[in-house]
Amino acid sequence: MVYYKYAGVSGFNILEDLRLKITPPNEFNDPFEITPHSIFRRPLPQMIEEARTKPEIFRGTYDDMKRAGVYTDSFDRFIAELPKALAHHYVAYRKLSKKELAKRDTRTLDNVSQKIGILCLSKPATSIPMWSYYADHHRGVVFGFDVNKISSRVSWQSGLVKYRKRRALVNPYLPPKSDAWRKQGFKMFFTKSIEWKHEQEYRRVFPLSELISQAPQAGNGKKYFLHLTGDAIREIIIGCRASDEFKDQICQELQRRKKTFGHIQLFRCERHTSKFELKIIPMTCNQNT
Repeated sequence: MVYYKYAGVSGFNILEDLRLKITPPNEFNDPFEITPHSIFRRPLPQMIEEARTKPEIFRGTYDDMKRAGVYTDSFDRFIAELPKALAHHYVAYRKLSKKELAKRDTRTLDNVSQKIGILCLSKPATSIPMWSYYADHHRGVVFGFDVNKISSRVSWQSGLVKYRKRRALVNPYLPPKSDAWRKQGFKMFFTKSIEWKHEQEYRRVFPLSELISQAPQAGNGKKYFLHLTGDAIREIIIGCRASDEFKDQICQELQRRKKTFGHIQLFRCERHTSKFELKIIPMTCNQNT
């Protein structure tokens, strides 16, 4: 299956270095990336029974309440007093819990971004907005990748993004590492606002610890990369405003490494003569204008 990566003129580095940048999601342009909506669903009888049999469930609640200054005593004392306190203050507890869950939801993006990076590709190769946003206003390039040839050994999850009007609903009380917890995580990673539906995005999630890293430079954070093999690149599409110099640069690299890139299909974009559409035209390197 071929999906497409929009890149500016600097995307030539993908071809030259055979590596892809994998980005922590808090560096994306959508502030709602991986921001769930946690639902409070803990009836009073269930909570009283859990306080008696599974007190550690309330460790996070205790920490939240202590941070908020609502409770200042020890955890053991908190658990001992909890059944009675719940019976008298359940409504207030539920209100505070909902408030703290909302704060936790907004912290999810930064917390997750310390551990994972995401490769974002797209189904369409002719999206006019995406050429504008991500490919130097049509001066750059789009790479068509065979996702089956991109290393899956170090990736966690992959799939198509689902676009919805509401954020992913999650249960914050699920046991970590359980099947339901993992399924919920997948839902968070692969849910975006319907406003982004035109991107038809495919994602692959990677642990940052398994990637090649580049030390931070002045004004920039740490960067992460994944090595590619030449056969992962199936197509190259050059933008309709690309300079002749950029086209020549692409062609020279393809010709210089024919054994590695001889299979790649080369195209260029052309504006349709009567419609708001981009046409994809086969291109040869001895006729690149």
